[in-house]
Amino acid sequence: MKHNAPCQTIFLSIITLLVLSGCSSFGSRNIPRDRFDYNEAIAQSHNQQMLLNIVRFRYLEVPNFLAVSSVITSYQYDGKVGLSGTSTSSPSTEIISGNANLGYAEKPTITYAPLSGQDFAFRLLKNISVEGIFSLGHAGFPMDLLMEIGFHRINDIKNMGFGAVPAPGPLEADKQFEKESLDLTRFQRVLKLILVLTDKGILEARRIKNGEKEYTQLHFPNNASPDMQKLVDELKATLDLDPNLNNFRVTSRTTGREKDEITIQSRSLMAMMGFLARGVVVPDEDEQAKKIVVFPESAKKNILAHAPLKIYSQKEVPVDPYIAINYRDYWFYIDRTDTRSKRTFATLLIIYQLQAPSQGIQAPLLTLPAG
Repeated sequence: MKHNAPCQTIFLSIITLLVLSGCSSFGSRNIPRDRFDYNEAIAQSHNQQMLLNIVRFRYLEVPNFLAVSSVITSYQYDGKVGLSGTSTSSPSTEIISGNANLGYAEKPTITYAPLSGQDFAFRLLKNISVEGIFSLGHAGFPMDLLMEIGFHRINDIKNMGFGAVPAPGPLEADKQFEKESLDLTRFQRVLKLILVLTDKGILEARRIKNGEKEYTQLHFPNNASPDMQKLVDELKATLDLDPNLNNFRVTSRTTGREKDEITIQSRSLMAMMGFLARGVVVPDEDEQAKKIVVFPESAKKNILAHAPLKIYSQKEVPVDPYIAINYRDYWFYIDRTDTRSKRTFATLLIIYQLQAPSQGIQAPLLTLPAG
């Protein structure tokens, strides 16, 4: 094969340009792929962690949270170009050969930070403000779920408890669970009345400013139709409100309620998780072994029928679940077709994001240097 000096130069230049152009473009190509891949992985692990902690509640274990505080990924590219030649006895004949090699390595570094300490415990145990829950509702979050999981009591109408074990009382545990399941049914009826009246414009939650003080007021207008007025009367009677008043201040007091007040006791994030843990369907094997607090059959049926979040369990890996985790040799999961459970779980995650302490943004969180 015959080549002259210009041909050698051109051959070498082409190989070099190919290698260098390849190296320069790999970095930009990785950004869209890795950015969304890491985003998806972190979001999925965040959801699985919350699901795991709710299941832990059902098994009388303490929840634990671990945050991904930083993700740093480095990429290394190695490019090599070789050129060699030999000549025969004839000075006009040369044999030239070339080669090019490209090496690639990805080295991610992920930093985890356990969420613990006094500040985080305080945030988990502090009741969400009633005003905060109404503010989330005004911002477009589902008010029905916010009230169902965030409110423990409206006047004397109590929601189902959130403790793994019923509080000591004059009733036996079985009877107490049955009472709590009835409380849940009654509480949900009150919520339904509130939501229907709100949707029809017969009940309005508004912010009232009185000097430097600001509070939430529930207002019933006087122009309700006969059908709607029946619902208004039912709600006022159930909550023991003065039938002659149409404006009620929302307060959080537990005793000494005045006639123009509606008292609402909210829950903490920890209490919400404990409440939702009642909807975990525990494997029969664990229930028979008394690894959890066993609900009486009548109460369990009612709780699972009205629980806003249902978490199922099975030995086999679930097919296409919404979220699934493996715990104690069983798979616990939320069914992808269970819209109500999915909405409840998403609402809980939003509240968690608002309550969890900031870990401090470390910039850049994701570094993608292309060598």
